[in-house]
Amino acid sequence: MPDIPERPIVLWAVPRSVSTAFERVFIERDDFTVIHEPFSGTYYHSPQRRSDSFFDGAPRPDLCADHVLADVLRPRDRRVFVKDMAYHTAGFMDRELVAHFTNSVLIRDPEKALASLHARHPDFTFEEAGYGQLWRLYEMAAASGAHVPVIQAEDLLADPEGTIRAYCRALDIDFAPDALSWEARPVPQFSSWTSWHDTAQRTSSIGHDHSRDRELPAQLRAVYRRCLPYYEQLRAKALSPIDAAMR
Repeated sequence: MPDIPERPIVLWAVPRSVSTAFERVFIERDDFTVIHEPFSGTYYHSPQRRSDSFFDGAPRPDLCADHVLADVLRPRDRRVFVKDMAYHTAGFMDRELVAHFTNSVLIRDPEKALASLHARHPDFTFEEAGYGQLWRLYEMAAASGAHVPVIQAEDLLADPEGTIRAYCRALDIDFAPDALSWEARPVPQFSSWTSWHDTAQRTSSIGHDHSRDRELPAQLRAVYRRCLPYYEQLRAKALSPIDAAMR
């Protein structure tokens, strides 16, 4: 498939990787329509669901993958930016799906991400940890010859401007400095998972909340070891933040 300038941009992530704060930057821009985790409904609430963790007992056929994809791809006045978890596509991810998008990836050290995920969702599965599916999605997207930018949560927290500048440059989109800060407020896009995204709504910029740092529980060490090789392969491909002297 030839490159399409207005193809939706997707940031694929693992849970608890500061992805919603990154998404908030695009919500503050006036040149993108932002869609928040559209395939989460497929994974948890549709007849195709792979988990009953958040299932309310009423399957939603309208949340099956083909319906969700059609909605994401429908014509809009502005370019679309999507943030989603790669594992939400487990069971239906293929080259055709990936080819619809300009793909990018956000990673975080699994020691931090898993500890945070465990605090929110103690019974998560290895699939829900997200690293295996994120690596498979990256490989599938990159196999087409497309450039798939990878950014790290640690860089995003340490140098938001430099990291977002590097991301925008890699995707050939304008950098919008005014979008790096915002008014603390409820965000409509987060309404379906609002308790998971309180930090991105009550803060006014990207920053590290050290009060939320957690040690990795001992029982998660085996999961951590399984996630680590995927993380390290992606980390080796990560963009470097643009140095302040080059801005």
